[in-house]
Amino acid sequence: MAAITINEQQLHPLIASEEMLLVDFWAPWCGDCRRIAGPYDEIADEHAGRMTVVKINVDLFPGIREREEIRRIPTLRLYRKGEVLGQIVEPPAKADIDRFLAPHLPTKQQLTDAHIHDMIIIGGGPGGYTAALYAARAGLDVLLVEQLSAGGQMALTHQIDNYPGFPEGVEGYDLAQQMRAQAERFGAKTKIATVQQALLSGDIKEISTSDGLIYAKTVVLATGATPRELGLPCEKDLLGKGIAYCAACDGMFYRDKVVAVIGGGDTAAADALLLSRITKQVIVVHRRDQLRATKIYHQPLMDAENVTFHWNNEVKELRHNDRQLTGILLRNTLTGEETEVPCDGVFVSIGRKPASQLAEGQLLLENGYIVAGETTETSLPGVYAVGDVRTKKLRQVVTAVADGAMAVHMAEEYLAGK
Repeated sequence: MAAITINEQQLHPLIASEEMLLVDFWAPWCGDCRRIAGPYDEIADEHAGRMTVVKINVDLFPGIREREEIRRIPTLRLYRKGEVLGQIVEPPAKADIDRFLAPHLPTKQQLTDAHIHDMIIIGGGPGGYTAALYAARAGLDVLLVEQLSAGGQMALTHQIDNYPGFPEGVEGYDLAQQMRAQAERFGAKTKIATVQQALLSGDIKEISTSDGLIYAKTVVLATGATPRELGLPCEKDLLGKGIAYCAACDGMFYRDKVVAVIGGGDTAAADALLLSRITKQVIVVHRRDQLRATKIYHQPLMDAENVTFHWNNEVKELRHNDRQLTGILLRNTLTGEETEVPCDGVFVSIGRKPASQLAEGQLLLENGYIVAGETTETSLPGVYAVGDVRTKKLRQVVTAVADGAMAVHMAEEYLAGK
């Protein structure tokens, strides 16, 4: 049973009803909205008969975001008898939605799975699902644990033009769904849960998840990386009120407005190009005197009439009023001169930080990345690191895919030796 799609006329009678109501305010262009679609349908199944679970496309009803005071999407809001019981915005994992609902609904019983898998893969990005595909085809009993949906950061990428086999490019979300479907066709299983702890030493690895304990002989860590923040005061408070980290997810909110993109690498360049097609003006702020991005981005950015550059500058302060961001204060890294730049939004594109928390205190790390070479072997036997979380020169979808295949090859050798 999937969540029910409703229109605005149906919304308020449902809100006023006696039954608990969960509403997903979403839009089809929003990457995070699509990522939670599967887990959201699972929630509809799990709570059938106890709660009505619906979704409404805000793009179809002009002004609904203002009328319902929706600042960011997806917003999941819980109602009963006309009252708002609470809401969760851009949930990073199904477990976060479960925790949000828990005070209002009976707690779901947690089960312990005593079955020992040949391999558990933590993370459903391109490296994770490639490992799942190769492991399943090799006849291994493999389980992939993903906290929300397939793809990781790739699923939020509007267009991927450098993955072989797609001459016209491919949307990241679509590619992620294809990777999952291919792995599952050969018998790989997916568990939607959040991994809370991983005990990686010993012959049997113990993984604690939001759905209980699971066990495996080998573990592949494919946990990826998350966007780096500027680290400025009020940055977190302004999230969704002018601060964003994903142009593909939030760019549409700034149509015909002025935005700044902070950074000079591939992510920043791709974000600036995407935003140049949506917004009135894009201001690229980079602390060096030229882009670090791949050369293919340089000329299109220079040719875009609504893209301007502030070279040798960094953001010193975020300007804002009581409701939202109003601009940024820049400081020239060479002269120290400060410049006020009014803008409606800031897209922070200054790189990623590895999601290696599960490995801390157990595996050898370097600047937060799990130390693993081209074999993907880590400092513990039977544990492998793939994709953006491991030490490597190039972090791309194609290199993550290669890591996934290599990890399974090495795991097969390890298991054969046991």
